[in-house]
Amino acid sequence: MRPSLALLATSLALTPSLALASPFARVHALQAPSDPSLQPTSSKAPESKDLPDQPLPEEPPKVEAPAPEPAPIAPPPEEKPKWNRHGIGVRGGLTVIPTWAVSKRVQSMTNALCRGTSVPDSKWSAGLSRVDGCNFYVGGEYIYRYTENFDIVPAIAYHQIKAPDGLWLDDEEKNPDGSPELGAADYTQVNFSHVAIQVDFIGRGNLIKTPDFKWQLGGGGGIGLGVITGFGFLQTPLGNPGSPGGATCNSLEDYKDFTKCTPHYQDPEANDIDGPPPQGSLTLDADGPNVGRFAKCTTDRCNGNDLDALGRKKGVNLPVIPIINILVTMRFLIKDTFGINITGGWQTGFYFGGSLQYFFGPK
Repeated sequence: MRPSLALLATSLALTPSLALASPFARVHALQAPSDPSLQPTSSKAPESKDLPDQPLPEEPPKVEAPAPEPAPIAPPPEEKPKWNRHGIGVRGGLTVIPTWAVSKRVQSMTNALCRGTSVPDSKWSAGLSRVDGCNFYVGGEYIYRYTENFDIVPAIAYHQIKAPDGLWLDDEEKNPDGSPELGAADYTQVNFSHVAIQVDFIGRGNLIKTPDFKWQLGGGGGIGLGVITGFGFLQTPLGNPGSPGGATCNSLEDYKDFTKCTPHYQDPEANDIDGPPPQGSLTLDADGPNVGRFAKCTTDRCNGNDLDALGRKKGVNLPVIPIINILVTMRFLIKDTFGINITGGWQTGFYFGGSLQYFFGPK
């Protein structure tokens, strides 16, 4: 076959395939209706409102998250009570050694009772021959408030503890018939005045408490040492009852007057000296012969030099004495700054007094 005829035949055979491969031919083929009954019309599509209502799917209920609880408001910090920790004070008062504490051991004694010079007439004053004015104390103190209601109180004070001169007779010194052995008495001098150095421990409770005022009641105790400043306990034997003027000394009542019952030389054993004082050594010698070697005395006092010549001796010789303090106290505290303290108790005798206090320092 000739080449030109072959080429023509091939072109004719491929023409339908090429037509289908054309994009324009493909579009026309898709637009050509396959069903002659389905022809386009000129009517409009119904509006959307004419469409039947379709129920929308129900949305699940929204669960609202609970509102967060407000954070609790912290209460304001509690304000601690304010109080002054340190204080200083001035103390003072009266001291009494009760007669009944001594009278069971003696037939005759003296004491200081804060009632002048009159001897009380009561069962407690049995054997009391002479009284004097008050014993007292005065001093200073430092207050350390360990807590608001507990104080530690170092203090230093002068205490006057003495009794008037008198003739003391022990209870067992009696004659065979039971009467007092008058000549066995001793002219006795008592002066245990001392400087007390001590520390007290005091607890208190509040009866009334306001921001500006406290009424406190409490108690406690203390310990310390007393440095003796007085002469202690001195005694001179009385000797055979008598006087330089011949007055009688025949009862305990006469002990009140030293011109009736006058100390004098008795014997070496009683007077604790080698012999009688030489003539001219006693004050009474200047007034004339002094055969009985009597001391020079007034109604309530005898000459100290004469007593030394007659053998006066120290009955108690202690440089210091122990201090034990037992107390009850009531204090009025104003604005935690000024204190009025009233105190009573036992310390070398019953005492009653008080102190004025001023408080300061960190709270």
